Amino acid sequence: MKKFIIAALFLLPLLAKAQSGPFHYKVEDRYLYYGNVVEVDTTLSVADLYKDAKLFLTKLALINTKITKDDATNGVVIASVEEPATFKTQTGVGTEKMTLRYNIKLELKKGRYRYTFDNIILVYDDKVKGQEHTLYDVDKGKGGGLLGIGLRKRVLTAMDDLFLKKIDVLTNTMKKKSDDF
Repeated sequence: MKKFIIAALFLLPLLAKAQSGPFHYKVEDRYLYYGNVVEVDTTLSVADLYKDAKLFLTKLALINTKITKDDATNGVVIASVEEPATFKTQTGVGTEKMTLRYNIKLELKKGRYRYTFDNIILVYDDKVKGQEHTLYDVDKGKGGGLLGIGLRKRVLTAMDDLFLKKIDVLTNTMKKKSDDF
């Protein structure tokens, strides 16, 4: 009995990690998002971080980016983004197209900022036109079975990689003082 309890104690963390999945978005009930508070150099003021935030949006180089809130005084920048994306087909040869829509919210304070990528909507271009799927809808049916080759899992993996790259660009842009704007 003792061996069973010890084995269960060692396996429990592994099982808990397996349940949470390999994706980096955060889950709060039905609200799924990418977000975090990042500490930067304390000499960076709100004005410095504001310039960096605007530079980040420029670095994304996405045509369909609309800034919906631009408040330099209070340090808030919110943008609505629509971008084309792709993911691998079931055979692994070729790709299927989709459109990804989301909001970026940057809240700036002296020496730190909070980023949030939320309201993530996926629209599959080759399927029924205009049918929208929230990140929650795609996540709840990850599929893939034991092999993990399900359509939704491939979409989530491709989307996760895409957002992690954007977060890396954001981190690299926000950690240094910029005079570009």
